[in-house]
Amino acid sequence: MRNSLISEPPSATHRFLVGRDGDGRWIARDELGLTGGFFADQAAAIHFAETESDHKAGCVSLAPDGTRLSLFN
Repeated sequence: MRNSLISEPPSATHRFLVGRDGDGRWIARDELGLTGGFFADQAAAIHFAETESDHKAGCVSLAPDGTRLSLFN
């Protein structure tokens, strides 16, 4: 069962984007560029993003399949 705090596709209220970079590492990235990081797995990235967004519904979005994220753009 999917976590209700995660929206897919991105909504107007999302704050974090979770996905993989070009090397396959999991990333959680704040849309404002304020915080983010690399994580061991998807669950850890989502946990970080949910915690940072005070567990507000719709604040975490998953990047579409095939999208490669970067912390720096």
